[in-house]
Amino acid sequence: MNINRQISRNHLRLCLITGMMCCLFAEETNAQVSNKDIRPRIVITCDPELDDNNSLIRFLLYSSDLQVEGLIYASSGFHWKGDGKGTKWFVPGREYARFGLDICPCESWRWAKDERFIHEAVEAYAKVYLNLKVHDPNYPAPDDLRSKIRYGNIEFDGDISKDSPGSDLIKSLMLDDKPGPLFITAWGGQSTIARALKSIQ
Repeated sequence: MNINRQISRNHLRLCLITGMMCCLFAEETNAQVSNKDIRPRIVITCDPELDDNNSLIRFLLYSSDLQVEGLIYASSGFHWKGDGKGTKWFVPGREYARFGLDICPCESWRWAKDERFIHEAVEAYAKVYLNLKVHDPNYPAPDDLRSKIRYGNIEFDGDISKDSPGSDLIKSLMLDDKPGPLFITAWGGQSTIARALKSIQ
């Protein structure tokens, strides 16, 4: 009898907790719906590492909730393109200098020829765009996303020596007069963002 009474109490507690969670979820959902028209402005900077690739795919699937202002290729300590002129680069303590590798100074590091992983993610998005629109009309058009793609400061690891199309875009967004905050994410290295700030300075 005591066991049955204990099971009943536990069942009641579980029902109460579940009910409370449902109420909280419903409130949160209602709040999200009412704020649907206020979408944060956001810039994504990402490098070719797998974590950024996966994050970009997920990001595009909830881009209906955001105002995408920029999709920018970035370099990192693990990927940089080089300048195509044979210039060699080295930053102490990086991957290429650890564990006795001593591979660099070198012209580039792990950057694929004609790297276009952001373009490829947007192309994949374009294939499912019509289906996404069925579920939410706020998904941005593929052409709109394509127009936001830029290459940032990708030549060298940590290099902010010159402006790039990506840093120019970030600079223009920082200085525009559109309402609301602008969120600039640094998934990859911060070079492109740093160059935009330096240019403004």
